[in-house]
Amino acid sequence: MQTNVRDYSYDQLQTIKGFFTESEWETIYASMDDYIHYQNDDATDDELIGGISVEDRVSSIVSKIQGLPD
Repeated sequence: MQTNVRDYSYDQLQTIKGFFTESEWETIYASMDDYIHYQNDDATDDELIGGISVEDRVSSIVSKIQGLPD
């Protein structure tokens, strides 16, 4: 699942990365390990945030964090 609506330049990605400290990014990233346990395969689309499963949202968030420049 891809939720990006556009590509970002390196400078834009650096700006996004600057929104949080490294420790805060690590906290967000680590919290995905806990949040994934809320996955409910029986949930209907209207019970899901944006109609997107927890698994797909977690995967998208983790992918975006991993895609930030070092």
